[in-house]
Amino acid sequence: MKWKHYLVDHRFLLFIFSLVLGLTAIIILLDPNLHIHISNLLYLLLILALLFLIYLQFDYRRKKDSYREFKEKTETGYLLEPSHTHRNEEKLTIQLLKIQKEQYEQKIERLKHEQKEWHEYMTSWVHEIKTPIAVSKMIFETEQNPESLEEEMGKIEHLVDQVLSYTRASDFSKDYFIQEMNAEQLVKEAVKANRKLFLSKKIKLHLDLTTMEVLTDKKGLLFILNQFLSNSLKYTPAGGKISIQIKANERKIIIRDHGMGIPVEDLPRIFQKGFTGINGRQVAASTGMGLYLAKKTAAKLGHLLSLHSKEGSYTEASIYFSKTVDLLREEYTTFTNK
Repeated sequence: MKWKHYLVDHRFLLFIFSLVLGLTAIIILLDPNLHIHISNLLYLLLILALLFLIYLQFDYRRKKDSYREFKEKTETGYLLEPSHTHRNEEKLTIQLLKIQKEQYEQKIERLKHEQKEWHEYMTSWVHEIKTPIAVSKMIFETEQNPESLEEEMGKIEHLVDQVLSYTRASDFSKDYFIQEMNAEQLVKEAVKANRKLFLSKKIKLHLDLTTMEVLTDKKGLLFILNQFLSNSLKYTPAGGKISIQIKANERKIIIRDHGMGIPVEDLPRIFQKGFTGINGRQVAASTGMGLYLAKKTAAKLGHLLSLHSKEGSYTEASIYFSKTVDLLREEYTTFTNK
């Protein structure tokens, strides 16, 4: 801390002191009962100014030493602790530095944790995507059925969408566009995107759809629908059945398959990050991130996901939507009819 910086920080105090000296001199000069020579008045003012400068010099040295102590300790990573030698202002500064240090350390730990999770996910993702790439290469080299190649390309596209959703989920405001959408059209679009898997496994599809307007992000909701459909197709045996239903009165979409189901012990953890479960380990390679990302995306969009299952019988996934659209439409209708 330099002397000029100290004076700038205490400019208000200097102004008040100067004002007090000026007012004191004016009062003494204007008071008819006081007879003081101008030289004596100047001498008095000079003494007061010198005493004030001595105080400033003492206070400057004390604060300079405290500042140097703070700087040395913080540069070495040592955290100061308030003591009886510190004034209340210094104690408050030390407490604020301590709080800032804790917040900084928490931020560093969070970034390290996120980096570790990203590394683990990418390692798992790379291993999973290698399979359809290898199969696609084999199909291309042996000139087998091109439909099988298209199916493998669909798997690759799904995995790419998954990793893109992972990056989008970290910053909601920059890549999501909330608007009123027709849920029926989005369901049909998701089914169309997975049609090759339906055909290759000869899985029957039953649709019970109706028009339902929802506030959502198209890419986000399609990712959730594709994730549920992908899981249903993966764990439903060939020749099985999948049904999709829209219940507009309950504001939800239901995707139900009659596949192997989920063990009871796995259900509470099904939306946890990196959880693959017994089916994910035994039936197909899995990163354990699909349902976690679907849950995270749904939360950002204001939707609710639920999953019910009975092992060896069925799995039912539901997407619940807010009733905001209906409420706004009712208010608008009421307003226009007045």
